[in-house]
Amino acid sequence: MSIGRILGFQRWGRALAVWVLGACAGVAQAMVLPGPLVTPPWLHEHASKVQIVDVRDNLDSLTNDPKFSTVKGQKVLDEVGGHVPDALSVNFWGLRQKRDIQGHPVDFLMPTAEEFQASMRGVQLQQDKPIVIVPTGDDATSLQEAAFFAWELQVFGVPAEQIAILNGGMHAWISAGYDVDTDAIAPMTASKWTAKTADRKLLATTEDVQAAQRNHALLLDARPLPQIVGLERTPVVPRAGRLAGAQPLPAELFYRNADDGSWRFLSAPVYRRVLAAGGVKRLAPGIVYCNTGQYAAGAWFVLDRIMAVKGVRSYQGGMNEWEQRGLPVTPY
Repeated sequence: MSIGRILGFQRWGRALAVWVLGACAGVAQAMVLPGPLVTPPWLHEHASKVQIVDVRDNLDSLTNDPKFSTVKGQKVLDEVGGHVPDALSVNFWGLRQKRDIQGHPVDFLMPTAEEFQASMRGVQLQQDKPIVIVPTGDDATSLQEAAFFAWELQVFGVPAEQIAILNGGMHAWISAGYDVDTDAIAPMTASKWTAKTADRKLLATTEDVQAAQRNHALLLDARPLPQIVGLERTPVVPRAGRLAGAQPLPAELFYRNADDGSWRFLSAPVYRRVLAAGGVKRLAPGIVYCNTGQYAAGAWFVLDRIMAVKGVRSYQGGMNEWEQRGLPVTPY
């Protein structure tokens, strides 16, 4: 064999080796997330391999120091401050937009793909790199906000296996003793992240809800129990009531307050027991709704991502959009 052919084979072999290593690295990156939830130790160990995205409704707290008190000689975290080092920042209120419905401006509705893309580019989200969403973890509401963001990411094209939530959020991270950064998160440039057309397999429209009512399909009310039964009202929804044919799926069943004070999601086996004890016997493809999509997103995350009940769609407009369209509600 000639020297030229030998050198050619060597170059081809090196090129093949580089390609294989690159392919393996891509697979490793895609498989880095262990599931829909991660723990503080896991995130601390794998922080350089994922995009850490902080989501909260009060961005001022990103630069605050955590607040502690002393109880029986023990240091206890009272309020989250700061963020995980190198985190990106998403303002929860920027995940919803105002739309005109029948001549009325209606807030808290889902953005278009173009609006969501512009928002994610502004926070420097990168394409095809796993995302760990970090809520504050100070209350159950923060977990719903994280779930809402996870739902929108999937709706606009991010694969489920590339999205996880830090269970317990910043509260669990700080309680575990990991470093906290209080510098402002101020991106100087934008990324080229691209949104896809909204995935209708995850999204229910008003027409879909009406069809579910006509066909007696599964329709789940994911608001807190006092709102489901009419003991409490929210100013967002003008008329008291519920959607005809809906079954209760109370938000109180989804979260627990851990020993360190952080709020957390449960495991799939625990959810099965809790939901059964709470009277929720039927877990099947259906539509979840609430007032403006936040409670519904939490329910979707539990059913779809944690319990693997596929075919669950969220009616993000909820009672807010339904009533603004002048559609009938069932009195309590």
